[in-house]
Amino acid sequence: MGIDWSRISRFAVPAITVWSLTVWASRIRNILADDLEGTDRLWRLGLASLFVVVSLWVFRSAFGLWRDGASDWWSCVSGAALTLALINMVVWPVRAYQILAGDWSGGFKAVHSLLAVISVALGLLVAFQRYGRAGNRRSVRNSQSVAGQV
Repeated sequence: MGIDWSRISRFAVPAITVWSLTVWASRIRNILADDLEGTDRLWRLGLASLFVVVSLWVFRSAFGLWRDGASDWWSCVSGAALTLALINMVVWPVRAYQILAGDWSGGFKAVHSLLAVISVALGLLVAFQRYGRAGNRRSVRNSQSVAGQV
C-alpha cells in the first residue's frame, strides 16, 4: 500500500497559499518592528510583500475559478499557484542557508529550517500536482471556448 500522492497534492495549493500568507505577513510585522534602516528594510519588505501579493493572487485566481463554475477549485493549479510554489522553492533554500550560516541562536535556526522545509515541500507538491501524475485530472469548464474563437 503506497502513498496516494494525488490525494495529498489535492490540498497543496490551499496549503501553500495559507502557509505563505501567514508566514510572510507575520514577517512584514516583524520587519516593521525591527530596528532596520534604508535599503535593508526595503529589501526585506519587498521580498515579504512579494509573497503576500502572490498569495493573494492565488486566492483571487481560485475564487474566480470557483465563481465561474469550475468543479473543484481546491485542486486547480493556476499560474499564480505555480509562481508561489517556484518562489518558495527558490527563496527558502537561500534564506535557510543564510540563516544557518549566520550568527543566530539555535532556536532561531531550527524554527527557520522547519519553515524552509515545509515551504519547499509544499512547493514541490504544487509542482507535482501540476506536472506529475496527480495533475493530469484538471477540470475544464468549457472545452470549446478556445477552439470556438478560431
